[in-house]
Amino acid sequence: MDWARITLTTSQEASEAVSNCLFEMKAVGVEFKENADTEVDLIAYYPLDDRVGARIQKLQDFLAELPTWNIHPGPATIDLQHVKSEKWEEAWKAAFPPQRVGKRILITPTWHDTPHNETDILIQLDPGMAFGTGYHPTTRLSLELLEHTIEPYYHVADIGTGSGILTIAAVKLGAKRVDAIELDPTAIPVAAANFQTNTVTSHVCLSQGDGLKNVERKYHLIVGNILTKTILPIIPDCAPRLHPAGIVIFSGILETELAQVESVLGANQFECLQVISETEDNITWVGIKARLRSRTKGGAI
Repeated sequence: MDWARITLTTSQEASEAVSNCLFEMKAVGVEFKENADTEVDLIAYYPLDDRVGARIQKLQDFLAELPTWNIHPGPATIDLQHVKSEKWEEAWKAAFPPQRVGKRILITPTWHDTPHNETDILIQLDPGMAFGTGYHPTTRLSLELLEHTIEPYYHVADIGTGSGILTIAAVKLGAKRVDAIELDPTAIPVAAANFQTNTVTSHVCLSQGDGLKNVERKYHLIVGNILTKTILPIIPDCAPRLHPAGIVIFSGILETELAQVESVLGANQFECLQVISETEDNITWVGIKARLRSRTKGGAI
């Protein structure tokens, strides 16, 4: 079978929305490639047929609509190429092998029968269906911080859950309950399916919402693998929704943005506990863990 390869270059800010659009158009697979601090190449594959022109037009219309949602795609470009390969699908799957994160977390696509130990935290997710499948540094940073943070009594909020990977990890690491909150309605069924595949549904409340708005309950941990421009306005909402000495974990932060995030955390009653980073394609991403300043400094809450 011949394939149409559509490469869409857009901003980091718009990449998640665009990837969801590509999958709504029935892409067989989508690859993310960062090519600059602010740009991402989204490479999608479709059967080569007479619907290619309509798909290109739909993408152009979608990009034009994004600014009305306060999402700026930048000077986005679309490139179309003919790929002649009957074995492309197998080659694409080979680009996503199982991977280990931290000491115990093992992420594997559903098509892999991966040997694992009883102590492994096994997470099964197929790449590309929604943001956050373990093949991006920001997700790995979040998982590493989660692995050393979760306690069995924790109630957790996962802001911008995407694929649901952080929610799945939190439950399998021992969290009592996770509220998975996602703004994009197209990601909701993807997350729900992933929760079912990983048998964590009974510990999860999945909802569509805008960050912590309209959330009244308190949490021991709030986590968000989202971009800095989304993190900054969420930080002031975190303190009143955390138990004493509650923790926040944020990723999706460029190294050049770290000082700004630390400043806003400090201004909102948080003290930084840990900063970790990972560099890929000459871009350094940062994950940060901070604690709410409180009279209660330790012990169960």
